[in-house]
Amino acid sequence: MNAATFVSFLISPLILVVTFIMIRYRYYPKNWNNIGKAALSGLVGVLFLLIADYIMELIWHGNLFNLRRMTFYVFVIVALSAELGKLLPLRMYFYNKPGFKGPFESIRYSIIISLCYSMIAVLLFAFDIVGTDKIKAPLLFLYTYPFANIFFGIVMGFFVGLGKMRKNILIDESVALFITSFFHGLFYFCFISSDIRLFVVTTIGFIIIGIMLLVKSLSFVTDKDQAV
Repeated sequence: MNAATFVSFLISPLILVVTFIMIRYRYYPKNWNNIGKAALSGLVGVLFLLIADYIMELIWHGNLFNLRRMTFYVFVIVALSAELGKLLPLRMYFYNKPGFKGPFESIRYSIIISLCYSMIAVLLFAFDIVGTDKIKAPLLFLYTYPFANIFFGIVMGFFVGLGKMRKNILIDESVALFITSFFHGLFYFCFISSDIRLFVVTTIGFIIIGIMLLVKSLSFVTDKDQAV
């Protein structure tokens, strides 16, 4: 393992530090209790990925020799388990907080959860604790995975927050889980297929969709100085 790989471990923590600084000087939170719990939720959420990967190893012994198994592994074992681990704390705990009023507030929590998840997940992938050896360009994957998780956090947070506003949480959280799992799986699949064009198109799509959802979430904000 070279120095470049170890540098990739610093990306999520650095983005988190920048995020916390922005929160500190933009919202002046009276306490950091909810933010700390969001961070802890992301760290604990990695357990869903570990458990799913362990069950897969028990059943298939790592033999992903056909497209059906590989597709199931990518979109269910890796993607769905990861996004479920992020959705549950967002829905079960933060959803009921007084400051959780819509997409914008939901996105803030969701991004923190996703970044803390990726901080641990990058280590697991780098040391081959989870994942498959069929990944091409593993270093690029490790460097881009935290940024992809920011996008997943935006999508997840937007739809969960939208459900809070519309009082239609069951449908919107199902949409959130399905869409983020699909995008997560698609991102992972880009590195298995080694298709640079698919990766570029996917990245551009993530950026455009992420910006659109962020802008849309701001339109729902009535008090920009709400406490976190």
